[in-house]
Amino acid sequence: MFAGLPLYEPVRDAAGREIRDDGHEFKLITFKEVFGGQSRTPGNYWSLAQLPENFVLLNTADVRRLGLQDGDMVRLTSATNPDGVWELRNGKKRPVAGRVRAIEGMRPGVVAASWHYGHWAYGASDIVVDGKTVEGDARRGTGICPNAVMRVDESVGVGCLSDPIGGSASFYDTRVKVVKA
Repeated sequence: MFAGLPLYEPVRDAAGREIRDDGHEFKLITFKEVFGGQSRTPGNYWSLAQLPENFVLLNTADVRRLGLQDGDMVRLTSATNPDGVWELRNGKKRPVAGRVRAIEGMRPGVVAASWHYGHWAYGASDIVVDGKTVEGDARRGTGICPNAVMRVDESVGVGCLSDPIGGSASFYDTRVKVVKA
């Protein structure tokens, strides 16, 4: 049922149950850098010349309160990924970790990471094609990709929470912890 007027609704899973991630104090948001495009942006050398890696953006007050400094490595964890690790299902794991950048333009209690970085494919890792190894370039895998800590909709079992009105992924309903790595 839709109200017809703006109103606040708590975050809910696909079954309509309220999601409460107590203890995960930061709201995770993602964005795309102005020079980035869709999924194939990572590893484009012209982009890496602009920004060689992305950052975990936090308000300056949150950085100080957590005892962090610009450049410190942090790991993001969530209720459905308490270890903050991306299980690549090829025998490898990748931490959901990046360097802190303190900025005044971020609201306290919010953490942001651009989506273009921290990938393991797209030429970042070696791959075997027709029996020959094509060497990866580690520069293409720098930074953090926050996807693995996005809140899984446990009523469905796979996939992140969805927006019940638009039907797309809910990119702004995950709460995370920021842990010094």
